[in-house]
Amino acid sequence: MLLRMRYLVAVTLFSVIVLLIGLLLFSTILKDHFLPVFYLLVLYFLVLSLLGRLILLKSGDKHAGKFNTRYFLVRWSKVMLHMIIIVIYIVHDSENALAFVLTFLACYVLYSVFDIYTLNAELKKK
Repeated sequence: MLLRMRYLVAVTLFSVIVLLIGLLLFSTILKDHFLPVFYLLVLYFLVLSLLGRLILLKSGDKHAGKFNTRYFLVRWSKVMLHMIIIVIYIVHDSENALAFVLTFLACYVLYSVFDIYTLNAELKKK
């Protein structure tokens, strides 16, 4: 339970930092490319990170094979969902497609690195 709360706090704090950096960039260097859906992207990645971690925690500590299978299933499912979201957005708003895809990819990389780092740290403790 403590690990779940610790991860919830960490990913929420990370999301706030991503939001602040994004707001800073969109208000200065990237002001011509501001996406109103940026806030939703951060929320989307926050929720997906939490759901992914919850699924991984349910895999149990006793079966390493089960954990590995779930880990790759979670990663693959996230990638497929990401592709669907990107395609839907591009179809809906092709004018801002490039800015959306670049922002989405930046969030994807940031959250992937964060998830992998925190999961590795958690597994090393066990």
